[in-house]
Formats: sequence, C-alpha cells, structure tokens
Amino acid sequence: MSKLLIKGGHVIDPESNSDEVTDILVSDQEIEQIGDIDAGSGMNVIDAKGLLVMPGIIDLHVHLRDMEQAEKETIESGTKAARCGGVTTVFTMPNTKPPLSTPEAIRRYRELLKNARVNVEIIGGITSDLKGKTLADLDSYPNLGIRFISDDGFDVNDEVLLEAAYRKANKLGLVLITHPEVDSIGVGGVLNEGLVSKKLGLPGQPNEREYKAVERGIRLALKTGARAHFTHISTKESVELVRQTKKNSGLITCDATPHHFSLTESEALRVGTLAKVNPPLRTEEDRQAIIRGLKDGTIDFIVTDHAPHTEADKPDDFLKAAFGISQLETSLASSITELHFNQGMGLMDVIRLLTLAPARFANVRAGRLKAGYPADITLVDLETTKTVDRMSFVSKGKNTPFEGKSLKGWPVKTIFRGALY
Repeated sequence: MSKLLIKGGHVIDPESNSDEVTDILVSDQEIEQIGDIDAGSGMNVIDAKGLLVMPGIIDLHVHLRDMEQAEKETIESGTKAARCGGVTTVFTMPNTKPPLSTPEAIRRYRELLKNARVNVEIIGGITSDLKGKTLADLDSYPNLGIRFISDDGFDVNDEVLLEAAYRKANKLGLVLITHPEVDSIGVGGVLNEGLVSKKLGLPGQPNEREYKAVERGIRLALKTGARAHFTHISTKESVELVRQTKKNSGLITCDATPHHFSLTESEALRVGTLAKVNPPLRTEEDRQAIIRGLKDGTIDFIVTDHAPHTEADKPDDFLKAAFGISQLETSLASSITELHFNQGMGLMDVIRLLTLAPARFANVRAGRLKAGYPADITLVDLETTKTVDRMSFVSKGKNTPFEGKSLKGWPVKTIFRGALY
C-alpha cells in the first residue's frame, strides 16, 4: 500500500493545540505519524509549504436531498461539494421525500450512501413525516444507527408532543435538534421583520418567532432532563438565552451558520431571493451577537445548513421562492474571512468550531490530527482570495447570497480516509 506524505505544512490541531510547521504521514486510511519525516520510496508526496493543514470539517447540518428530490441534489453531488469545501463528515437532515422518519425510509436512504464521497450520518425525524402530529417510531432509531433527531425545516409547536419527544429522547439516549420557531408568530414571513422587509413590502419574521421557541425548548429540556440543541440560531435574544442557561446547566447547546455571522438582511436588496433563508438573515446587531457568542463559547460550533435548490425553486418572487442556500463549498472560506480576518479570532479557535467541537458533540472519531485517527485532512491556502461564482459550484444547488462576495482562505486539497481529492 502506497503512503501519502504531507510535507512542510502549517499544521493546526485544536485537540493538542499543535500549531507548527511539520509533516504528516498517511497510511491505509489513517494518520501514521506526525513530525519530521523523510520522503521514502513509493511515497506520494504533497508539498504543503505555505499551506494550512487542518482536520477535515465536520458539518452537523446539511440537506443532501436525493430520492424524490434528486433534481435538487444527490448524495453523490452533495458529498462531492462537501469535499470541494474541505468537509469530510456530514450529518444529513430528515426532510427528504419521503422523510427519514420511518425504518423503511432510513434503510432505503442508507443504501444510497454507497454513492457518498465523505462520511455521512443520518438524522431521524422527531415526528411522523415531520408533520408535528405524532411521534415517529423513535424506539427503532438506536438499532438503525440514529443518534440525533430533528424535524428541521419545522419546529414541533405542540408543546405536549414536544415534551413527550424530549422525554423519549432522554430515555433512548437521543439528542433532539430543534429548528426553533413558533409558527403562530410572523406567519408567512419571508425576510427578517425590519427595514428591508418594509422597503420591499414583504411579510417579515420578528426575532420573537425564534427566541420564544428557544425559551420553550430550554424550559422543556430542563423539566425533562433531556439534552437540547438549537440549530442555526440567528437572533441576539436567542444567544443571550443560551448564554444565561449555560451558566447553570450542561443540557443546552447551539450552533450558528456562516451566513448568519457574515451577512445581514440587506443582502436581499443585492441578490434578491438568493438571500431567502430560514431563519432569515437578520440585522447587524444580531450578526454581532452571533459573533460574540462564537467567541465566548455560547455557540458551540458552526454548521452550514446546506440547502440546495434548483433555479426554478428560486424565482425572483420572494413569496414563491424556496427558503435555503447552498453552502458546503463556501463555509470554510466565509468562516475564515469573517471570523479570522475581519473579526480577529485566532485560526485555532475558528478551526476548533469547524472540526473538534462538532466532533465532540456528535461523538465521532474525527476532527483531530493524531496518529491512529482517520486521515481526514484539509489543506487551505490562506492567501488565496476568490470571488464567489455560484455557477461554478459542484453542488446542484447554485443558490447563495455569497454570490459576488470576495472571500479569503480557500481549501485547495481534501483528503478523506487517506484518499486525495
């Protein structure tokens, strides 16, 4: 078996806090050695001089579509896009067609994972068909390898049912991932409720739609003793609620996306419906609150909420266009650009939010550069600046509000289980 030697790269590993120029030897899908290594006969050598070498990104919130939505994305196209973005492990949400809320649908989807180009884990639905009426067959999930549950795209707004879900999840050792929104607040809102929605004459979603759901979830988690995770939080109030709760409880965690800490509602004026996402892009005050939450540990890690759509799904009409953006290929560059170059966060901390932190949350053997661990490695050129061109995406989804944005710090090579991309 030939070996792969990554020579002379700037290696950053957030678990060991290693930050040095060194070499990594890969053999048989694993990291064999880190240190000063001479190139031997038969080795495939990558000259990494001047490049950042980091663990492969772990993204705990993507939508890979496929099955009856293959025109939007397939497992193959979505995981190819992941590798282009330096991502080596993804967790896919259950709002497929059919939804991943039955053993039959989950088994069918798992069969399709033979087409995956990175490691893919499945998140199961909380309720049957994600309709929020009755609990899915949660008892079957552990035997199906399901450890996380969500109705992402929707929240469970029946509080009695949501409490039952928390209790059941706690009993089964599942973690409930909530898309926090109270569906009776800001009904029909397509943008943040604010200056831009008013200027465009469109219904908006107030911050209350999200943070009231976070309040509800925290209350039920503390009542039942279950772990609660809030995904893609976007408001200053949500950040503060989590911050205060974390002072007295270890049950509550949350994540945020690059679009919510990099962009604001004003993007809707620049790129139209490419900026329509749920939760919506908010105000500069909310964006800064997300950044503070990432810096002080209130927000546990970064996810993309990669949600690819066809061009037909994104007409110019905000009332008709689908929510969602495609982000697997821009998440690393947008995170480095905003958090490191613009906000002054250390590279180690940014990389931790993308790798080790989600790995620890999900308890996966990844997110580290360590001998004996899977060789999931991303090489990054921190000096490369590129303008986002959505039509160059590998993903079938070309929908992104980063279109035309200049980002610095792009992945140039991705290694998954020792195989070079």
